[in-house]
Formats: sequence, structure tokens, C-alpha cells
Amino acid sequence: MTHPEFMPRVRSGALTGFQQLCSRLHINPINLLASENLTSSVLRSTELMISYDSLAHVLNLAADTADYPLFGAEMSTYQGLKIFGPLGLLAAESETIAEALEVIQKYFHFHAQGVILNVAADKRDATIAIKIQIDPSISQEQLLEMSLLLGYEVMCEMSPDIAASTKVHFRHSPLAPIEQYNKITSARLCFDQETDAIIFPACILGQKPRPASADVKSYLETFLDRESKGHEQPLTVKVSKLIYELMPTGEATLATIAPILGLNLRTLQRELRLAGTEFRTLLDEVRFEIAREALDKNYSITDVALNLGYSELSAFSRAFKRWAGVTPQQWRQTTHQSVA
Repeated sequence: MTHPEFMPRVRSGALTGFQQLCSRLHINPINLLASENLTSSVLRSTELMISYDSLAHVLNLAADTADYPLFGAEMSTYQGLKIFGPLGLLAAESETIAEALEVIQKYFHFHAQGVILNVAADKRDATIAIKIQIDPSISQEQLLEMSLLLGYEVMCEMSPDIAASTKVHFRHSPLAPIEQYNKITSARLCFDQETDAIIFPACILGQKPRPASADVKSYLETFLDRESKGHEQPLTVKVSKLIYELMPTGEATLATIAPILGLNLRTLQRELRLAGTEFRTLLDEVRFEIAREALDKNYSITDVALNLGYSELSAFSRAFKRWAGVTPQQWRQTTHQSVA
């Protein structure tokens, strides 16, 4: 959802590995999070949104507390494509690395808001440049090393052949001797460069990504079964959860969700009919749920319509009246009156 006051945020999946690394370095992760008013819930869920400023502060504090300047760099080794959730699955299922990067670039706002990714290529090299829009007074070195080396890990997951031929550029100077970095990553690191970027041979772009790993698929299973308490959830519940998860990307479609569930399109349609529903019905139910949540938070009705995939406000208003029996304006007025 688009909030009227922009604040760069990232999903709490960016803290994957934080607790384990803190434990290894004998520092308290809960105290570090509390310094930014973050609770331990951000370590249990990958889907909460936290500010990039807070993430940068926590990484800097962890590095200082542990007296370990490569904290951010080593955090990346605990992560990978899995932290992007369904977006990672979409990338892994692309026909080529180039298409996978297009998916990531197009929908990266679903994982993080306030990051500018620029993918470019010439005949020899392809470049993924990154810029994180956080408070300029905050030191970004830990955050950038984690982010760029995560990008390197993701590229290696999709194309293992890329490892030896990829360079990672940083604008800042090294935080420790290069041999210490080499114990963490096999990437060729270049410091004091003009941009923060990952550079690899352009010929890689035409390759097909390696199929999603067990870790990436495990994320999907965890996401779908999080509230099932160990019991298999009905297909309709799984589809609804994926629609909700993918709605911000614009990819909450039958064609996208079917392969994520390991089904072809016709099979999913048939299974939903056997369950007494259809994809369109589930899509409308989720849209109605998201619309109610957004209207409760005072998002503009135009923003709500656009974020739900409606190109015209009138089309959203008609759909909402079909769901609720009243227009969005009337529903909001009635809700506010009942609260008052």
C-alpha cells in the first residue's frame, strides 16, 4: 500500500541470520533490536516491515558491540533468494537470468521500499547498481555490504557458474583486511569505486536460472502453513494467502500461482471448482479484505484502487459496492461513525 508519508522500509526477512550471528559473536540480539524499538517478533516473521534507518542502525550497533567490522558482510551468508519469498520463486521460475532480474527489479518494492535497482548491460558486462535511500547521516557500510553480498549470493544461486567471474564494487574503503573478507565470500571485491554494484559477464543473462532450491521452496511451505499448526491447509486457503502476498506485485494471477503450488493452470481451476469456488471469487475476497484494511488506515480511495489493480476509480467503487453493499466512501463514513 502507498502511504502518504514515504519512509524507506524493508521486510524483516532482511534480518535472517541476525540471531545466529549474534549468538556466534556472543552479543545479545534482543538488546540490539530494542535500541531501535524493535521487538523479537521481527526475528520470527519475515513479513513485518521495518525502516531501513533502523536496520542500518542495528547492523552498525552489532558491528560495534561485537567489535566485528564484517558483521553486515557475514549476515549475507545466512540469506539468499529465500528471503524474497514468493518473489524469489517467481525469479527462479523465469526463462532466463535476464527475465529473473526483470522480475526482481520490477517488483522489488514488494520486499523493500526505498531501494533503487538499476540493471544495465553492454556486450561484455552486466551491472546491477544499488542505491538505498536512507538518512544520509547514518553510516551505510554495514547495510551495503550485506545487501550487495546478498545480491551476489542470489546470483550464484540462480547461476552457480557466475561465482568466479563476478565482481562486487563498493564506494567505501574496506572495513577490514581483504583476506578477512575472503573467508566470508568468494566474490571479487573492489573498494573505493564510483558505484555500489554487482558486475558479471553479460553472457550469463541468457542462461536459464537453476530451479528454486529446497530453502526457497521451504519458505513457501512455511508461509502457507504458518497458521495451520502442523495440519495441511485447504487449497483455497493456500491460494488466498498467495493472492494476498502477491497483490502488491501485480502478479496475483492464476497463471502465476498455479506453478508456485506445483500445479498447472487447468488442474488448479479444476481443484478449486471441486472445492466449491473459483479463482475469481477468492481474488475478490482478498481484494475486499485488503480494501477494508486500507480504508481503515485512511489511505486515499484512489491509492486503494490502484494498489488493487483497478485502472479506474469507478471500477473499484462498483466492485466494492458489490462486495459490501455500499460505496467505499459510504463504508468509510459508516465505520468512522461506529468508532466514534
